[in-house]
Amino acid sequence: MLRPVKTINAKLLYLIVPAVFLVSMFESFIDNYLDYEERQVLVTEQWQNLATTQASVVSGYLWNFDLEAINSHLESLVEFSEVYSAKVYDEKDNLISSAGFEDGGSLNHQSFTLDIVYQDSFVNRRIGKFILIVAHTDITSRLLDGFLDEIPENILLVLALTGIIIFATRKFLLIPMKDLSQGFLTFDQKKLRHKISVKSTDEVGDLIEGYNRMIDKLEQHEKQQLIYVQGLEAANRAKTYFLANMSHELRTPLNAILGFSEMIKYEMLGKIDEPRYREYADDIYSSGTLLLDIINDILDMSKIEAGELNLQNEVVDLQEITASCFKIMNGRAERNRITLKSNITPDCPYLYGDNTRLRQLLLNLLSNSVKFTPEGGEVVLSAGVNAKSQIEIIVEDNGMGIPDAKIEEVLKPFIQVDSHLTRQHEGTGLGLPLSKSFMELHEGQFILESKLNKGTKATMIFPSERTRKPSEVFEN
Repeated sequence: MLRPVKTINAKLLYLIVPAVFLVSMFESFIDNYLDYEERQVLVTEQWQNLATTQASVVSGYLWNFDLEAINSHLESLVEFSEVYSAKVYDEKDNLISSAGFEDGGSLNHQSFTLDIVYQDSFVNRRIGKFILIVAHTDITSRLLDGFLDEIPENILLVLALTGIIIFATRKFLLIPMKDLSQGFLTFDQKKLRHKISVKSTDEVGDLIEGYNRMIDKLEQHEKQQLIYVQGLEAANRAKTYFLANMSHELRTPLNAILGFSEMIKYEMLGKIDEPRYREYADDIYSSGTLLLDIINDILDMSKIEAGELNLQNEVVDLQEITASCFKIMNGRAERNRITLKSNITPDCPYLYGDNTRLRQLLLNLLSNSVKFTPEGGEVVLSAGVNAKSQIEIIVEDNGMGIPDAKIEEVLKPFIQVDSHLTRQHEGTGLGLPLSKSFMELHEGQFILESKLNKGTKATMIFPSERTRKPSEVFEN
């Protein structure tokens, strides 16, 4: 007694082998027939070429009306067993010469008729007609008759085999796979997931069992993920609340430190005899200013993450805002021997946006460029309008640049290009992420391009809805 077949491979082999055998027989017949047709075409082309050559040879004899040469040439042609007859006619279709069988109508033959054209340096003229009749073994009809005789038998075999395959695949594959597909549809439709009963012991049954195990693990994983997400949301809310409160709490003592250190620095209440005290006061003021900037950046980032930072939109003059930013950055740029250049087009329109955030955005970018540009370098701020009536602001330097692999990372909060062991510049890594966030709040694009040791280019493109022409501003 034969053992039951359990694997899909074995089941398909039992079904496919006869089908493959039948198809291979049919394919062999078609290939042989196509090969024969190809040979027939090749032979026809060869006879055509021969007839063309002979017509060319005969043209010289006919032009000179050398009947003896023509007869001799035609007689030599019909000596070949494949050539039944050859004939030459003049330009008025009068028979000049012929050789071979006179009656070729009852023969299985192939006829080639060509114009006889005489050509030389002065003449190009049709002077007659050349007919060559050759043997042609045509077995196409016999092959076609045999193929037609086998068609009914082949059709019955194909239908029987198709029926078996359809029945078997439906029973062993289609029905189980349909159940499995219905199970997967519950994922897309977000319905209650259900397990599928296993009815077979082959690979499809193993697949269904795996699907059921996946359902169990997925439900467990979703429960764990829900708990984890809830914990993350709570932690994020706590972090935002903590940062916001701590930032406000730190600002009060920092303002006092800055105020008193500035008084000591400029000796507002009296002259200080010890110069080191003034240096210490200057250091305290610089450190306090840096710490206040960091706290403000952290507070802004926390507000952005919490969705609580709103823009105070107004009409902004880019010439004015650029001048104020350059005034702030000039001191640091001069100390580092870096040239600041403004290249704003004279017809640059006004920008509708948040004045404070735009100043902060430009200061962040200018500060970064000055910070990471070596002595003798150059930082250029350009602004203008593109073809889409969008205001574009570009801050470009020829500094140390950013590696290609790090460009995406530096746009994330608290990420800097160099490691904490090699970092030579102060900062939290919030300048670029804040700039990108400010642009997103303005519905604009922030594009950062950089090449290591060649420089960095930051492009800000504002939507055309934020462009304000001077005429519109003055009218309002």
